[in-house]
Amino acid sequence: MTTDTGRGLIGSLLHGLEILDMYERDRPEIGIGEMAQQLGLHRSTTSRLAATLAVAGYLESAGEPGRYRLSGRLAALGELAAAAGDLRRAALPYLQGLVRELGETGHLGVLEGTEAVTIEVVDGWQTVRMHSWVGKRSPAHCSSMGKALLAGLGEAEVAARYPGRRLEARTDRTITDTGALRQQLAEARQRGYAVDRGELEPHLYCVAGPVFDRTGAVLASISVSGPDSRIDEASIPAIAAAVRRAASQISARLGAPRDIPDWPS
Repeated sequence: MTTDTGRGLIGSLLHGLEILDMYERDRPEIGIGEMAQQLGLHRSTTSRLAATLAVAGYLESAGEPGRYRLSGRLAALGELAAAAGDLRRAALPYLQGLVRELGETGHLGVLEGTEAVTIEVVDGWQTVRMHSWVGKRSPAHCSSMGKALLAGLGEAEVAARYPGRRLEARTDRTITDTGALRQQLAEARQRGYAVDRGELEPHLYCVAGPVFDRTGAVLASISVSGPDSRIDEASIPAIAAAVRRAASQISARLGAPRDIPDWPS
């Protein structure tokens, strides 16, 4: 295995990706000899690279020994990437409007396992505001975005993601019991939004609402975050109404049904 020591890159992986980049509409099948010539590698090395990509499901045999074509797995990944891009494009104008209205930092996130992953951020205009970034991962059980996402799952699926009783504590306010988490998820469904009261970071309050896809499933969530000096129990209802309104607009843009079972209209 070779590595680009200057940047810490794995050479064999880069060569594998170069193989994938060789395919074009008028070049749907490529043989090992062509790959080796274009990569400048020995035929046996190239053959192992192609075989590895085939075992991983990214290439498949084209019938003739030593010839490969792209597999359907790449099409599925392409659809996933396109869907994420469509979601961000649909959500961004409404997220920007929400931030203009409230002044707090806005986020768009999706659920991966037991983590809420931020895929879009709009900075607030307040002098003191939360610092966030695209790609940030937070435990779903102690972030408002994560709770809004988890609330869209069935109880069996939540139990499968949290098989143990105890949850990681981030602050002294973090929920650490799965029973308490299930109760909060039920409350989020009942009122239409989720709240993080300093559970992820001290003195940081966040309010999130679910974004639904055209089938009525929770696809993502949006949130606003700010210090507890501005977001508190008195201000949460008005902030939640604004968040829910923006989430509903995004959901409508994505073709969601007008009424979602178990969630308030």
